[in-house]
Amino acid sequence: MKVTLSYNRNLHFKASVRNFKDFNVDEPESFHGTDLGPSAVEYLLVGIGGCLGTTFIYCIQKRNIELNEFKVLVEGKLTHVGPKKLLRLVNVDVEMKFSVKETTSKESINKCVKDFRENCIVSNSITDGLPIKVNCSQN
Repeated sequence: MKVTLSYNRNLHFKASVRNFKDFNVDEPESFHGTDLGPSAVEYLLVGIGGCLGTTFIYCIQKRNIELNEFKVLVEGKLTHVGPKKLLRLVNVDVEMKFSVKETTSKESINKCVKDFRENCIVSNSITDGLPIKVNCSQN
């Protein structure tokens, strides 16, 4: 799995992954960006919510549960921490709201509510302390 980011200007990048080309990564003007797209932190929150949502939906689909509605709300808290007052994402809250058809058994739903989290690659990688190796080189 590989993602490529190409610097454009200011704090704006164009990113590509698989066959998805040239989507924007930027910072809001309040963070010295040009606000041409979501920030990297916002994409991280999208990744968390998307992974938790898809793993939950996968469980629901395996049990042939019919949904009326499903929404995921992800809220991250940024704050300055440590002696250098570095800005960090210190907390993430995820709220998943759904309604199902009346014919669905509570037992099937409760099984998904209980089990889906163990299959989310993104949230589990973060909570398990994903190591990140960074190499910088000049061309």
